Amino acid sequence: MRSRKQRHLVEGKIRVLRIISRLNVGGPAHHVLLLTRALNPQQYESRLIAGQEPEGELRAQSWITAAGVSVEYIPALQREPSLWKDLQALWWLWRYMRRWKPHIVHTHTAKAGALGRIAAWLAGVPVRVHTFHGHSLEGYFSPLVSYAYRIAERLLAHLSHRIVAISESQKLALTQRFRIASEDKVVVIPLGFDLSRLDDYTEEAVRALRSEWQGNTNSPLIAWIGRMVPIKRVDRLLEAAAYARKHGLTFRIVMVGEGPKRAVWQNMAEKLGIPVVWAGLRWDIGVVLRAVDGVVLTSENEGTPVTLIEALACGTPVAATPVGGVPDVLENGRWGKLLYEPLEESLYEFIRDLPEARAQAQAAMPCIRRRYDQVRLLRDIHELYTSLGFGG
Repeated sequence: MRSRKQRHLVEGKIRVLRIISRLNVGGPAHHVLLLTRALNPQQYESRLIAGQEPEGELRAQSWITAAGVSVEYIPALQREPSLWKDLQALWWLWRYMRRWKPHIVHTHTAKAGALGRIAAWLAGVPVRVHTFHGHSLEGYFSPLVSYAYRIAERLLAHLSHRIVAISESQKLALTQRFRIASEDKVVVIPLGFDLSRLDDYTEEAVRALRSEWQGNTNSPLIAWIGRMVPIKRVDRLLEAAAYARKHGLTFRIVMVGEGPKRAVWQNMAEKLGIPVVWAGLRWDIGVVLRAVDGVVLTSENEGTPVTLIEALACGTPVAATPVGGVPDVLENGRWGKLLYEPLEESLYEFIRDLPEARAQAQAAMPCIRRRYDQVRLLRDIHELYTSLGFGG
């Protein structure tokens, strides 16, 4: 007699339910939209469920439309803890799974990972997988709350058949530092993207944008790209930029993105006398990355920063604090500068040495495009599902 999993492989497509806390502007949204759209439709039937973005964060509607993916939204699935809303979302997910009967539930980001895995376990879903994009195990909350998150993730790991880390350093953190799961349960699958979309630009558009941001100057443009939230520590970037200007360097900062901290950081930049272009959200990222001379991140915590991957895929120099998956992306400084303390001096050196950094980024470009290509990601995910009894 065939097993339940074997019958699924014979009788039809493998149903994959993918759940994410929110489809805001960021790497996880790119990732799940790609997997939902492009995972072999001849073999898989993929559906995507997303929660509600918090106030101050915008939904990446342009990406969703471009991907052509149908999304089911759960307003009760929100990032902030709420017993009533969390129970509502859990009930909704359980009912959905009981109706559709997915073979695989694959969750992404913390809240979706918690409620999605519990619902899948209660609904008897055969395979439960969770991807850590970043993590809330330290840096985001007080030590006590962070400890509670670690305990919760250890319990959730017992409900998971496999946990996906997006870098080797993240796997080490999950298995050794925080002891979330055993090494045999955690697999490393780097992010993957449709990097060809970065080639949708014209030289004329690049020149026009660069001219607009430079104004009447010929200053180098240093971009920061992301969500304007506390963990990104743009205050450190502004302080370091003030030091570099005080010591003779001329440049402009270009802030690309939105978020609740924008007004605070805007006020700080004005007080420090730093010339900053507040560019807001931009969807023409291929043009943006070619219009600037470098990209800098000064975050206190990161998963695998998509900004760095996209910049290097365009041959644009990068510098970032050595947190999370940053050293993995930059190969410990081979492909970009790691901003060690004192941060002011590290940033000064990066801006001063931009010509050398340009050559470094150009050398990184083909390697980055191979490593983070969507074809590699889709193959890795298929092999993961196959190892768990589906997708062969």
